[in-house]
Amino acid sequence: MIPNQPMAQMSPDAAPSRHALAADPLPALRRLRAAAPRVFGQLHALLLTSGLALHSPNFALLLRLASSSVPSLSHRLQLLLCSPLPPTAFLANSLLLAHLPFALPVYSLLFLASPPVLRPNEFTYPALLRASPPRTALALATHSLKFLGAGAASRDRVLGAALLDVFARCGRIVSCRRVFDRIVEPDLPAWNALLTAYARRTRDSSRAGEAAEIIELFGRMVSLAVRPSEITLVAVLGACGELGALGHGLWAHAYALRRRLAVNCYVATALVEMYTRCGKMDLAEQVFAGVADMDTRCYNAMLQGLAFHGHGQAALALFDKMCAEGFPVDSVTVLAVMCACAHAGLVDEGQWLLDRMEIQFGVTPRIEHYGCMVDILGRAGQLDVANKLIRGMDIPPNAAMYRSLIRACGIHGKLELGERTIEELMRLEPEHSGNYVLLSNFYARMRLWEDAKKARKEMKAMGIDKSPGSSLLDIDGVLHEFLMGDKTHHASREIYAMVQEIETRLKECGHQPSTTTVMFNVEEEDKADVLSYHSERLAIAFALIASSPGAPIRIIKNLRVCTDCHKSTKLVSRVYGREIIMRDRTRFHHFRDGHCSCGDFW
Repeated sequence: MIPNQPMAQMSPDAAPSRHALAADPLPALRRLRAAAPRVFGQLHALLLTSGLALHSPNFALLLRLASSSVPSLSHRLQLLLCSPLPPTAFLANSLLLAHLPFALPVYSLLFLASPPVLRPNEFTYPALLRASPPRTALALATHSLKFLGAGAASRDRVLGAALLDVFARCGRIVSCRRVFDRIVEPDLPAWNALLTAYARRTRDSSRAGEAAEIIELFGRMVSLAVRPSEITLVAVLGACGELGALGHGLWAHAYALRRRLAVNCYVATALVEMYTRCGKMDLAEQVFAGVADMDTRCYNAMLQGLAFHGHGQAALALFDKMCAEGFPVDSVTVLAVMCACAHAGLVDEGQWLLDRMEIQFGVTPRIEHYGCMVDILGRAGQLDVANKLIRGMDIPPNAAMYRSLIRACGIHGKLELGERTIEELMRLEPEHSGNYVLLSNFYARMRLWEDAKKARKEMKAMGIDKSPGSSLLDIDGVLHEFLMGDKTHHASREIYAMVQEIETRLKECGHQPSTTTVMFNVEEEDKADVLSYHSERLAIAFALIASSPGAPIRIIKNLRVCTDCHKSTKLVSRVYGREIIMRDRTRFHHFRDGHCSCGDFW
């Protein structure tokens, strides 16, 4: 006799009585999470002899129990295939769910056999997609479209959300958008999946188009009365930071506060990142100071912001505070502080961090840390020390380190070392397009025009184009983009007239164009004209026309600002009485009253 124990006290080796099953079978089976093979056999027999196995929900629970009670996968499959019920997708899905995240063999045997045992339905895929690694999930998503048709996602919200999640994880933004657009009334998980997909793509490749799309989608989402969540806010704030769209970021922050959305550590970190990337360190510090559930990631965001703005000493002070309060230091923390040292010219402090990071903080130096140290030394003109560091590392140098040293050689006029490093770089990456641009710029800085021409000819032969300089300008919440020599803007005539006015006023103040930064062997007067139409100058000219007098001018530039544009922007800030906040590829520049926050060190 099997004792009739109370359900709450039942052990895994005990089976419920026939009476318990007959009285209320589903709760009894749900309570039994595992059973020894002997007890499982008794339970199976009890279901068969009582006729309860003829009810699909009962047999589905038996299949779930089999995953923890029957060691052989083939035995579990036989349970399904030899059941008193004809095998159905419902029972097959129950078996799949019981074997997550190792359900792929079961899926293949049931649905991909020739001929297939069963045909999958919309309930087959969602949990399977979420439990699978990206490559497998992508293949399963393709299967779902093959078996269920492209319209399945619009008919079933759970499947649609799972497909969106897979395509988002795999970076398939076009497929993600196609699935989303088929959903008639997308719910919050669907919106979040799409926004997260765009956010991941923006973060990985700095694409302004995707960032702008996030802001547009968020506006559409709010207009449809879909209440955002914290996940939504993180994606939207990241996009605002990427574009430097301060107005949109402020609106999103105010919206969160008005709707009483939880500003947890993830949202707070996104706010800190957004404000630092929009040039508002005061607001970033205000948010940071109010974080209740502080963690290492939030500290890292603030440290990265301080580094980006060139506040080296402030970053070191915050790092000391972080250590004193006992927050764990990770590789991102150390890299952020080292970057702050690079932008502030703090060579000794950067070297101390590299030397002590493993001993004192338990963080093993990675290639990024060595690369940052090479950058610190290169900016400070200590090129031989930087070269020695590269040669003496325990890990092979990467192309980024060589590029950093080559740029430093170009700035400090070290031709021989630069050429030796170029040879190393080309051996490592002979077909990388950016290397030929770097080569051309290096020789142009050295005024070796024939070598620069040769590099450009090789670029042309390989079909390589240098990325055009572009600048984004936010005027009253509207983003304006300018390219070098751009004449597509609706106010192009007024902009170019303002450029000429600016050049005239700067010359009256004694400004002489720094034509060595123009990478063409042309006449000096022509070089000056080329400089006048750099993208940031067009953006500044339009801002002087279109923005309110005295309002700060905020510009996001995709390339490092050149020496002449830096000098002229300092003068513009003084002559026109404007604060100009410019974010280039490497850092922020705050121009005010003829001075720049970088101290001409960038």
